[in-house]
Amino acid sequence: MVHALEEARRVLVPQGILVDLRPYCVEVPLELVFHEGIESVARLDSSPSRPDDLAADQAFESAAQAGMIKELKSEYFFFDFYWDTVQDMRVDWEDKWWSDVVLPKKVLRRAARMYKEHPGSPRLRIRIRSKLVVYEKPERQNDLD
Repeated sequence: MVHALEEARRVLVPQGILVDLRPYCVEVPLELVFHEGIESVARLDSSPSRPDDLAADQAFESAAQAGMIKELKSEYFFFDFYWDTVQDMRVDWEDKWWSDVVLPKKVLRRAARMYKEHPGSPRLRIRIRSKLVVYEKPERQNDLD
């Protein structure tokens, strides 16, 4: 991460913008959303990516302290992903999510059971807490250039 951050900073023009946008959570809620409301299916574990998050945070903090970048804005928000069926979720998970968030088979079975219990067209949703930080390359460069 440190090398990537140094390289990104190297190619930025003075006052150029660098955006750090990534999922930032340990427990991810899996919910069943339907016309009458929302029911929790389970809390999913995304801790396998936590060491990478902490390393990235440290790299950005070190770069800011060294004057390489300046933080302009920081906020957290939820990014929601929806699936129409449990099968759609499972297939999508295997294609895109497998290493980031743990989806146990027992949770899939619970989701399928709950899905069948609700008439109409329920949807499955995960809510990923995400982090957005905007940095700027200072106009004046320090001795690291």
